[in-house]
Amino acid sequence: MVGPQPPPGADESELRLWLDEVNETMKFHPAHGLSMSCGTVTMDLKRALVLAIWNSRLKLYQLPKGRRNVDESMFAAALRETYEETGLHVTPLKLDVTTRATLPSTEQSGRAKTNPDVTEGHLSNEFVGACLYPDPQSKTAAFKMVFFFVATADSTTTPDSGTQEEWEDLNVKWIPLSEVASTLRFGVEVETVQKAVADLRKSGYAIAA
Repeated sequence: MVGPQPPPGADESELRLWLDEVNETMKFHPAHGLSMSCGTVTMDLKRALVLAIWNSRLKLYQLPKGRRNVDESMFAAALRETYEETGLHVTPLKLDVTTRATLPSTEQSGRAKTNPDVTEGHLSNEFVGACLYPDPQSKTAAFKMVFFFVATADSTTTPDSGTQEEWEDLNVKWIPLSEVASTLRFGVEVETVQKAVADLRKSGYAIAA
């Protein structure tokens, strides 16, 4: 654990020791050792339902997501993968997500910040969180990062057919919000839904009881 940064004017030796600590915590990963996937927490807000997929190959329910294409933004990848896996065009929602992304300089002036390390009180399409873990499906060592964005859709809409990859065997499932914890296989995805719901409510969206 790296200690706090020495204050301005601190002894140079103290600064060197702190930088040594920082250096020891840093680790380089080549691009081929990182797998970036993106997906959505898509909700039918009027019915308090969460969009999920049944993965017939792995026998589990999960959130829609998939790997980003070369030169594709994370946001675009999340929407594309959701459509490909579910056949549904979802609508992204702007939320007040507490993030470490910075505002453009034109929007920073005059804004009071409770916490100088984060940006909040600004509606955006920033991701609400990410899941990180060693990629269990890669034949070579890789670290997987899955970024989730929030969207909405009408659960009564009929999904388009023929949108999945040939090898995929996925079925759309709308899960009642109250059953997410007992239905989704992975705990981190349950946490992701909970974070999305908290940010939705914080941003003024109403979710049916």
